[in-house]
Amino acid sequence: MELRNFDFSRKVFYHPERVAAHKAGERPFPVTVEIDLTNRCNHRCAFCYYAETVATDRSTLDTGVIKARLAEMRALGTRGVSLTGGGEPMLHKDFVEIMEHARAVGLDVGLITNGSAIGERNAEALVRTLSWLRVSAAGGNAESYRKVQGVDHFDRVLAGLGQACEARARLNSSTNIGVRMLGTPDNIATVPLLAARLAALGVDYLQVAPDQFTADEGAFWNAPETRAVFERAGAAMAGARTRLLTAGYVWHQDKLDYPRACHAHFFQFAVLADGHVAYCKNARGAEAFYIGDINQNTMTEIWNSETNRGIEAWCRPNNCGLFCKHIQMNVALEEALYPDPDMSPNFVG
Repeated sequence: MELRNFDFSRKVFYHPERVAAHKAGERPFPVTVEIDLTNRCNHRCAFCYYAETVATDRSTLDTGVIKARLAEMRALGTRGVSLTGGGEPMLHKDFVEIMEHARAVGLDVGLITNGSAIGERNAEALVRTLSWLRVSAAGGNAESYRKVQGVDHFDRVLAGLGQACEARARLNSSTNIGVRMLGTPDNIATVPLLAARLAALGVDYLQVAPDQFTADEGAFWNAPETRAVFERAGAAMAGARTRLLTAGYVWHQDKLDYPRACHAHFFQFAVLADGHVAYCKNARGAEAFYIGDINQNTMTEIWNSETNRGIEAWCRPNNCGLFCKHIQMNVALEEALYPDPDMSPNFVG
């Protein structure tokens, strides 16, 4: 079974005016901003690269400050914000207030959550406000889920997803609701079980993603046994609205030498729970890539800071030292900004 992949590189071309501005040497403010509302978390996921930070740093964004910065982002051209982590965003005491404020100032809002705090109390607010809701659930039954996520919240999360889907139908909401599962040798056999449960709930998709840090060069992911699991999962979804997807950015790391700059920076960055702004979402914990602090500076000051401009001048995918989650976007933009001289770009077709 061939899994459909989220192709993130195409999204930049939904904003041709930004691509044109970047090509003209301008510095367009990011379309998307990821925001870590808090480092508090009630899960202990085995795959969490930020686990050491959230275990010791309980930083939480000040509600008044982030509400003011959200309005500034919108005025500067941001279109969408993802509330994520860091820790678990729904544990912020003013989560609903911040989410609704972001929507009120004209931003599209997405949420990445472990789903444990959805519940009947929050389900309606979520589907009234969010463009999309994505729940991380690294297991298809309670046992495999607990081994990876460190808690017994499997049934609670599924109940919350069901409440969100029910509220969406009742309110005629267009919120896209999905689940992302990290596929590992320990949990891959449970994918069909999860697929069947999600199909019954009316969830829009199950995205099964490979572990990006394995050293087997995709051997497990492409093994016949793994492909057979996906076949069974697809059969479990037959006739339902739920789609089976994957994520493929991991396979493009061999192109790090190609883009001559980090173009993706002009389309996204991240605000961390302590107020620091990271040059890109993969720079959480890498202080050399912190370009400002929303507790001290406006978004305009941060974007125009010497620190930010200095990193822009030297950073490219092959020299920043971070795993490039945006390599698809960087490659696509490199091709658009600097076409092959043999291509004759004015002759299409």
